[in-house]
Amino acid sequence: MFRALPPFAPTDAALKVLADSMADTPGPAGDNPDIPSGYTYLGQFVDHDITFDPVSSLDRINDPDALNTFRTPRFDLDCLYGRGQADSPYLYDQEDPASLLVGRNTGPENEPVDLPRNQQGRALIGDPRNDVHTIVGQLHLGFIRFHNAVVDRLRFGTEASALFDEARRVVTWHYQWVVIHDFLARLVGPEVLGEILVTSKRTGKARAELTFFTWRSQPFVPVEFSAAAYRFGHSMVRDVYRINDTLEPLPILTDIRVANRLQHFGGFRALPKGWTVQWKHLFPTGDMKPQVSRKLDTRLAEPMRKLPPLIDRDRRSLGLINMLRGRSLQLPSGQAVAAAMGTTVSNAKLKLTGETPLWFYCLREAEVLGKGRRLGPTGGRIVAEVLVGLLKGDPSSFLRQRPDWKPDLPSAEEGHFTMVDLLRFAGVA
Repeated sequence: MFRALPPFAPTDAALKVLADSMADTPGPAGDNPDIPSGYTYLGQFVDHDITFDPVSSLDRINDPDALNTFRTPRFDLDCLYGRGQADSPYLYDQEDPASLLVGRNTGPENEPVDLPRNQQGRALIGDPRNDVHTIVGQLHLGFIRFHNAVVDRLRFGTEASALFDEARRVVTWHYQWVVIHDFLARLVGPEVLGEILVTSKRTGKARAELTFFTWRSQPFVPVEFSAAAYRFGHSMVRDVYRINDTLEPLPILTDIRVANRLQHFGGFRALPKGWTVQWKHLFPTGDMKPQVSRKLDTRLAEPMRKLPPLIDRDRRSLGLINMLRGRSLQLPSGQAVAAAMGTTVSNAKLKLTGETPLWFYCLREAEVLGKGRRLGPTGGRIVAEVLVGLLKGDPSSFLRQRPDWKPDLPSAEEGHFTMVDLLRFAGVA
């Protein structure tokens, strides 16, 4: 997005000092009452839908122009659908080809509660990262069941040959709406979103007004987004979560060498008995007050500050790894990007000295200017322009196909659709 700006290359020692300063504030004072904790993991699911970089390394300088995310830069749910029925047949039900496979437990009702898995417990899904822990795995299962519920709704009014394609369109468009009008709106506020996604009062048609995110032929995922601004979610992670009425709160990450695997939410295994997520604990279903996310700030929960050895053998802080990645991708400083965008705030107000890594700057901006409840003007604008811009650049999105489209599945508010509506329609909330 900002090719003309010089790279910011602080020393390892300087980055470590900064990462070491990111200890979380204990207790409710660090909570963000505006964003329920389920949106932390919806954000992770969205990230897996649009980005995947298995090639770049922290040990060398990377050319941002040479990066390939190995994901289509679209909200097309390729993490759910894989390469489609022909190329990814293991994702689909052979007896009902329009439907996606679900896993089964061994209970008397044979209720689908888990992802489909092989004999070694590995999930058979389009993106293995969605099995990294229980919460995102159960969220992926929720999307599988959402697709199957849409298939059932369309089944008797749609030609069999067109059933899957129509179901995928309906699922994808409602998902796109949730990403923009539920998830993104909570992160940046309706005013900022309204400046970027402008809806005509006369025609009801929406259009994207982008200032900083542009492309020549095909949209892409900018490194300022993927390696900095969109990593805001790491500050939202709680150290422990309650996922249902019976299971005790457990840490989101722990040393996964522990003998008892029922002590944490680590993934890549069959769902333990009694671990089905009740989404009322994570999303505002109305049944109870859900757990909220942690503030958008320069604080990381303790599990993020000393990663398990199978994630990082040196057990470094996720904050340090983020900033090292930003440096290897030659990102400019946060202050340089803010100056280029016209969103500069004085270092004195942000309580910063000198230049700062873009990721850390976006979090400090949210902490000070957004009171920890939403993103600030630099990080928020980057995230909003890229997410809306990916819709604009996708010829099959609702924004391109039908810019006046409104969700038509059952919802609490006609013409709107939230993550809670999606989970309810899927039959899991």
